[in-house]
Amino acid sequence: MEGPAALAGVQKHRLVAEGKLGAKLSGFGGRKEEGDIDWVHTAYRETIEELFDVEKVPFHLIHELRASIPYREHIQSGSYFNLRLTFEDLKLLLKITAKHIPISSLYKKMPLTLNDLILKRSPQATSEIGALALVPVFQMSEIDSDFSGDLKGAAATLRATA
Repeated sequence: MEGPAALAGVQKHRLVAEGKLGAKLSGFGGRKEEGDIDWVHTAYRETIEELFDVEKVPFHLIHELRASIPYREHIQSGSYFNLRLTFEDLKLLLKITAKHIPISSLYKKMPLTLNDLILKRSPQATSEIGALALVPVFQMSEIDSDFSGDLKGAAATLRATA
């Protein structure tokens, strides 16, 4: 892919899988919880929870990520905080995470590359985030309605044959 890109995931995977909600692509991040020391802690915790479907992110993992990955400008939307990482940062995040969290229900083997993170993911029925995708970063106001209709039709067909 040429130019900047964002890693996105299908939000509310369980409800999408049950046909109760349409698929919605989103970045990773979330609200501050008790025990989070600041927005960076929150953003790393939420990212790890959503990428690997883990409930408890070890504090020492977040500490190592903070010490190893340089600070970059963050994105805040209301009370949600999102990290802005380079692909090199993401590869380092994967390597460090695999040291602290050796197993995830979403992967047969913890991913160490972006390719494995996206293509070897197997979301569970209870996963908050389903499929992952790289999305080009540019000014976009909406997805073409014909393409959106094609995606909805394909999803309906898949549900009917499942």
